[in-house]
Amino acid sequence: MKHKEFKLTVNNDIFEDAGYDRKAVRYQAGDVITVDETTFDIIQSGNTIERPTRQGFIRFNKYDFLNEVEVTTVTVEYSIRKLGQRNNKKVS
Repeated sequence: MKHKEFKLTVNNDIFEDAGYDRKAVRYQAGDVITVDETTFDIIQSGNTIERPTRQGFIRFNKYDFLNEVEVTTVTVEYSIRKLGQRNNKKVS
């Protein structure tokens, strides 16, 4: 199984909108947000992502991040190995 993780560095503060006149800063410039490939593709295509929070929601798009993105490819492999026992006594 293989998947990619994309680390986006915040360039413009991302605010949480809780319906009040004052908005709280959720992510500050320099913070790193890790997203999956599907979310990255949505951001890269120019769409805005909206995520719920405890108090409201946050919105962000590609202009809220630095242009360079760090990509990590993660490979997960599952296998079975033998211990090399001569007697295969079953545990009851």
